[in-house]
Amino acid sequence: MKRGKKRIIGLVIFAVAVALIAGYIKFFNGTFLYISTGLKDDVVLKAGNSKAYTWEADILLSDAKKEYENVFGSGVWSQSMEGVNMDDYVKEQVRSKLIRVKCMNLSAKEKGVVLSRTQKDAVSSAADTFFNALTQEQVSALNVTKDQIEKMFTEFAIADTLYDDVTSQINTEVSSDDARVITIQYICAGSKSDISSAKERLDNGESFYSVAKDFGGEEESEIECKRGEMEQAFETAAFNLKTGETSSIVEAGGKYYIIRCTSDNEKSKTEANKTALMDEKKLEYFNSVFESYEASKYVEMNKKVWNSKKTANATELPVSFETVFNELVK
Repeated sequence: MKRGKKRIIGLVIFAVAVALIAGYIKFFNGTFLYISTGLKDDVVLKAGNSKAYTWEADILLSDAKKEYENVFGSGVWSQSMEGVNMDDYVKEQVRSKLIRVKCMNLSAKEKGVVLSRTQKDAVSSAADTFFNALTQEQVSALNVTKDQIEKMFTEFAIADTLYDDVTSQINTEVSSDDARVITIQYICAGSKSDISSAKERLDNGESFYSVAKDFGGEEESEIECKRGEMEQAFETAAFNLKTGETSSIVEAGGKYYIIRCTSDNEKSKTEANKTALMDEKKLEYFNSVFESYEASKYVEMNKKVWNSKKTANATELPVSFETVFNELVK
């Protein structure tokens, strides 16, 4: 079954890591890069005629450092994600985000997208909140002013407004059944004779947990499932069960399973998943119409400056740009 390897420690680590970079996914892009030696030391990249400065990168790297270390500890930077050193992996997300925001602002200017008075007031409040939380030493380390912080919040707000404008007319409807989240227990065996033995024990009155434990299920007595995460045969059997029901023997991915449904609808999580799926539809649509525009922009990277950046060495700030933006502006 597809999920076999994920369902132990790997799934937990992967799921948390994905959650941590969820903010970056919205801004992912595949723009071709050009290496430049013509950019000043306070600039990390240039997209079209729009520059991203070192202090912008440092603020986003600080956010990322805090998020990852809060979950995995300071040793996370010696680990890897999808075969890439974690530090490089996170830097790539930050780089991509900076490029996407700059390109979205270029597009917004061409389309005449501007902030409302309410949005401008929110941006001003966010800039005050963020800047006032910094010590003088941190301001000096970033080499940033409050006006620059406000400009960064403004660009993110414009990017968010453009995103909402572009995706406002598409149909993002997702059915409750497609978004349904269930919880199950399962017994897994590598042979039909073993799974038949397990079924016989269940038929004789042994508890599901006891039998599952003997078949290596101790680490995951109960798991949550969403559609699209499992082999089709396993998914069909699991989602056809009502709370308290147990499946017959199911063959999927070369293994054999018996599935017990402990909840056929985790309602609050189903609603959250429905929102996530709707957001995915928006993202897919936005990327489909924006990526060609972004790819048309000449992007220069200041390789020397960018390569000197390390997430692990990012300035530790007492406030998160992303948090302030989401709470006061978004």
